[in-house]
Amino acid sequence: MIEDIQNKTLQYPSDFKPPESISDIQKIFEAHGFHSGRMIAGSKSRYVEKHSNDLIIFNANVIIREYGKVFYGDTNLTEDYKMLKRISECLNETLYIFWEHDGRFGAENNPIDELIEKSVWNTTVDEKPTKEWFCKNQRTV
Repeated sequence: MIEDIQNKTLQYPSDFKPPESISDIQKIFEAHGFHSGRMIAGSKSRYVEKHSNDLIIFNANVIIREYGKVFYGDTNLTEDYKMLKRISECLNETLYIFWEHDGRFGAENNPIDELIEKSVWNTTVDEKPTKEWFCKNQRTV
């Protein structure tokens, strides 16, 4: 299944056009307000300024081990983590959240275990993800 995603030929290698098998997963994300390409702010710098202690990932990527990349868009993990956990429960799958460069520009073609090692956060973590939490735990997630 992951090979199907990785072998898609697109205009740009970082484009994300999921196979039909992922459409049901994306419907769950959308039902929870996570539409592909989601934007949380018109001005990133102002948003970061207003949420200075939050763990914000613009152009984040979400990967599920069995399916590969299932979502991309902005997320404020400090505010969105509970919703992401609900999505994870609905899917009965762990969601792994990545910085933009770890899930695009060809990096999405890396082996799934290598990708998961680079995740910023995942839905098995019980603590609230903040900037401070990330700085303390960035090598252990």
